[in-house]
Amino acid sequence: MPNEDMRSIFEQINNLKRPTKETDMVNAERDSLRGILKDVSEEIKRVMAENDLTQEDLCRITNMSQSNISKIQNCKVVPRIETLQKIAEATHTKLIISFESTEGDD
Repeated sequence: MPNEDMRSIFEQINNLKRPTKETDMVNAERDSLRGILKDVSEEIKRVMAENDLTQEDLCRITNMSQSNISKIQNCKVVPRIETLQKIAEATHTKLIISFESTEGDD
């Protein structure tokens, strides 16, 4: 293979490895969503524990599948607001969604 072709191939490979600003933004958004899902999962586990509920109990009360509840608790799916409201009602809690300032977090 001619040197010019090899150089072109290596250039293309190097360009593939370089993250772009767009890739960085997508990664930051994904990490942020993971953090939110983790917080939601921890809150659900907390209110379940406070109400002495198992996943099976929550399934029965909310009419949700055990698989779906497990996926929410393991951060595998993004729960709908309606789903979170069902869980809140089942655990005798109020669903509160808020926006808080991130200024000065760093």
